[in-house]
Amino acid sequence: MEMKRLGFASILASITLSGVPALLQAAPNCDRQCLVTVMQNYLAALIKHDPKPVPFADEVKFTENTANIPVGEGLWVTASGGPTEFQVYAADPVAQQVACLVVMKENSNRDVLLGARLRLQRGKIAEAEHHVVRDVANAMPNLQKPRPGLVEDLAPADRTPRDQMIDIGLSYYDALTGEDGTLAPFAEECERRENGATSVGGKQRPKPSADKPQFPPQGSANPEMDKLRMALAAAPNTCEGQISAGVWAYITEIRNRRLLVVDEQKGLAVGFSNFYHDSKLKTMKLRGVPGLDSVPSYQGVFNMPAMHFFKIKKGKIYDIEATGLVLPYGTKTGWE
Repeated sequence: MEMKRLGFASILASITLSGVPALLQAAPNCDRQCLVTVMQNYLAALIKHDPKPVPFADEVKFTENTANIPVGEGLWVTASGGPTEFQVYAADPVAQQVACLVVMKENSNRDVLLGARLRLQRGKIAEAEHHVVRDVANAMPNLQKPRPGLVEDLAPADRTPRDQMIDIGLSYYDALTGEDGTLAPFAEECERRENGATSVGGKQRPKPSADKPQFPPQGSANPEMDKLRMALAAAPNTCEGQISAGVWAYITEIRNRRLLVVDEQKGLAVGFSNFYHDSKLKTMKLRGVPGLDSVPSYQGVFNMPAMHFFKIKKGKIYDIEATGLVLPYGTKTGWE
């Protein structure tokens, strides 16, 4: 009983991995720092390939890239190092869940981007979910360290109530499927990255020009994709503007939308979803894109289970950091 009066965060921060299980099992509820420590110890156990020190519940649901597999398989076998300096944590004491987005090493030297979520029940891990993105070599310049907004605490005056953060995170999917950027409250300076690469906003996207087009179609292996890339380059470089331009119309629907982790201290909301692409749409009509009324729709039949970290400040989305897994069409997330 005396242990419960000491504060779980300070206790967990001062102990080694070998001492974690008994203390966590004694904690019916974790505060924010406790949840972050649980995740950090989980990652440390991953690279040791040993789940035994981790306080798993007797019955655990574990998925990796949507596959429901036993604990101890998947990245538990191949992880070899990390996390690096790129680490983002969102912890939700109300839901007893914690999520992270970190760069790890796999099979000694391969960089992978890991999005992970844990749900605790009575101090033990009852759910674990991995999104492991392995094709990140070209995006590594953006994965050296997280953007400041994703790790900074918010001043109390800048925080958004929990229920509103949930609504704002979910509105992002409505904006995409509705092709209307005004359906979500994006800040003008909103920047979205997926698997480390900037897709909207930021300062890295060069402006298209007549003499130096960003994506020249000549000699391309896929001229239709070049047209789509040119449309993306010419569309407004804001989260709201690009969605409203219609360049994401090839997304057929977004299912299994789950906004599971809300970290009011950091202003982070973490959502999971499953993007369906059936390629039935052949032409996308564009709005507000100079010189382009329409472009061929991207043709690819696949699903993309995704994990999104939304930075919400004063009721607006400022930063989005996402993972996207390209999987066969119709693949479930494992959490339907």
